[in-house]
Formats: sequence, structure tokens, C-alpha cells
Amino acid sequence: MIYRFFTTTIGQILAIIASSSIITFLLILFTLSRLYPGMPPSLPWPWQITVRVVGIVSGLKQAAEEQRPAIISAARHADMQIRLMQVPMTCKGETIDTHGLEMVLRSEMPDISDRVTVRTCGAGDDTDRIQILVGLGDQTVDIRTDQPIRSHWLTMPVISMLLFLCVAVTGMSTWAAWRVIRPLKRLSAKADAFGHEINVTPLEEEGPVEVRRAARAFNLMQERISRAMSDRTRTLAAVSHDLRTPLTRMRLQLQAEQSELKRDTLLRDVDLMQSMVTSALAFLSGSFNGEQKEWLDLGALLSTLSDEYEDRGANVTYEGPQHMRFFCRPNAINRALTNLVDNAIHYGDAVNIVASETSDAIIIDVMDDGPGIPHDKVREVVEPFVRLDPSRSNRPGSVGLGLSIVKEVVAAHFGTLELIQRPPKGLIARISFANQR
Repeated sequence: MIYRFFTTTIGQILAIIASSSIITFLLILFTLSRLYPGMPPSLPWPWQITVRVVGIVSGLKQAAEEQRPAIISAARHADMQIRLMQVPMTCKGETIDTHGLEMVLRSEMPDISDRVTVRTCGAGDDTDRIQILVGLGDQTVDIRTDQPIRSHWLTMPVISMLLFLCVAVTGMSTWAAWRVIRPLKRLSAKADAFGHEINVTPLEEEGPVEVRRAARAFNLMQERISRAMSDRTRTLAAVSHDLRTPLTRMRLQLQAEQSELKRDTLLRDVDLMQSMVTSALAFLSGSFNGEQKEWLDLGALLSTLSDEYEDRGANVTYEGPQHMRFFCRPNAINRALTNLVDNAIHYGDAVNIVASETSDAIIIDVMDDGPGIPHDKVREVVEPFVRLDPSRSNRPGSVGLGLSIVKEVVAAHFGTLELIQRPPKGLIARISFANQR
């Protein structure tokens, strides 16, 4: 689940931000360790002054009165002056920083908090001296320091941190944009190339999940369009080739200038041409996809088909339930079953339709006693315009689309079509559908 999240665009962006933050943190630590090896970081304002003042006052409180001058002399520093006075002169300046320092000192010295005062002495700029007054008995400690009230934050470590932060975030963001944009640019280039040439290599599926899905959808679309264009080209070639024979016969009959034209022959050739054109157009348009689904009694349909073929003189029998409910496109199913029976009648003398129904599936077998299909040609025969032997080419009205249409119809109903050799001879065309009851 976590891995799938980080394969998405938002997941990768979050990963990039987290990675850049970690890298920046490590670079800052490295910079500080190189600039200040072995040195702990200085305390922020106001704790630097607070620690020194509290230490001085604590030492003075614990020392005897005659020892205090020595302590004051030892605590003096270039940036800090300390005096012990009876009545000191109090400065008048007050700022937010002096107020904050006063509050901190009082919290650190609660026993004399009411005798702590912090003021500024000077013109009020950042270099003003800080005056800290702390009462000790009848005396007052007057501490003045030159340390700026506002600490300088724009130091070399801070500058390095900001610089590394900008570099890391910019670098990682550039890489992220390149990683996302590169597959999109390839997709755009492939789409542009596909507009000029149908047969292009599939697009590599890479990048975030959304981009990979778009690439996969593009590849599938490209495959479907290429296959459709190929099928249409083959259809035109096959139909134009097969129409030449009846057209030639009709031309010869008309050119013979006979007193009585062979009307039945011409009508038969016209019907043959119409059958071929109708079959080709139906395959190309996929008209069964637009039909609405409804409940159909497959048992009654198969029984009716068997009776109709027997009335025409064909040896077709049906064995199976008289009633099998199936939610489908009725015209498409009728056409697929009719194509199977027509094929079986053409290549065999006797056709037997066997249907069975279980709780899971509906199975329909159309069996003939013809020559069958070689095992290595089973996959080819369901492709459009494939006719395996010369005898198939002589079949009136056939352009090699019968089994292709059956395959398309069955697949549209989420079923399967199998062609099985029937011992000792013949073929079994088996259709399997999931039982929808």
C-alpha cells in the first residue's frame, strides 16, 4: 500500500520534499561541524546574558561583603562592566528586549525578583548598553554590557543553511519535474508521430502511476486503431478480389447478347455479392455492439434454428434443454450461432448441436463430421479473411469472416470460443458463457 502511494505523482512529490529536507539537514550539520569543530552552539538571546548575570549575582550573594570586590574584579570583561553601589543611576530606556530579559532574570532569581531591573542607556540603536540592576541587601549590583540587544542571526551557518536549502530544493524539484515531464514529452511525441504513421513502436511505460496509465491507454488505443486499419485494408482487398468473379460472369452474360438472359444466374450472383458486402460491412462496423441486451431463451433459439435448417433439407439436430435464459444481445447471438451452423453444414454432412447448463456456465457445442481443422491452424482460422484451403475460397458468399464474427460476438458477451478436433473426424465449435442466473 505504501509502495503504491509513492508511485503516484503526489507520493513522489512528498518523497522529493522529504529527501531534500533530509539532505539539507545533513549538509547543515556537516557545515557546522567543519566551521566550529568541537564547539557547542552559543545560547540564543537572552540566555547568554542571563547565565552570566545569574552566576555573578549568585557568587556575590554567597561571598562575604569584604570578598565581593574581588569577585567583581574577576568577573569584569571587556564587554561587561560590574559595579557594586549604594544608590546607582538608573537609565530610562525600555524595549521589548529589556522587558524580556528582565522577566527571565526574575524567573531565575525568584528570591530577589522584585529587585531586578533592566534598562538601556544610550540613543536607542542596536549598540545601546544594557543596564542590569540587582539589589543585594542595602547595595545594588550595576551590570552594563556592550552586547547588542538583538543578536545577529545572519551568520555564516545560517547563510550556508539557506544556500544549501535553496540548492537542494531546486535540484530535487528540477529532477522531479524532469522525471514527470520526460514521459509526458515522449507521449506527446508518440501521439504526434501516430498522427502521421500508424505503425509506430509502443510507448515505454515509465514515470508516476498516472503517467504510466496514460501511456498504457495510448498503447492500447494505438494497437486497436492499427488493428482496425489493418482489418479494413484486408476487408477491401478481400471483398474487391471476391467480387471480381460474379462481376465477370455477369459481364460475360450481358456481352453474349443472348435473346434470353439467364435471369436466375444473375440473381444468384447479385445475392452472392450482397452477402459478401453485408458480411464485410457488419464485421467492420461491429453493429452488434450497439444492440441493447435483454433476456433470451437460448434453448428455444437453438431448437428453432435446428428446425429451420431441417426444413431447408440440412441434417441438423439439437440435443439439450428446451429453455435456457441468457442476458445478451439477441441478434448478435443469433448471428454467431447461425455462422457456426453454416460452417458446419458446408464442411460436413451431419451437424449436431448439443447444449448444457450448469450453475456456473452455459456450454453450446456445434459438431460436424467434416475434415476438421489442423491443430496448428486453430488460432489462424478465427482471424479475419483467413481461409485454410482452396475449397473454402469456392464457398459462395464467403470472405473468411464467419468465425471472426463469432469470436467478436462471444468476446463481447465475456464468453470463450474453442475449436476442438472431433474423433475420428470432424470439428467441435464450443461456446462457453458464464451462467447469469
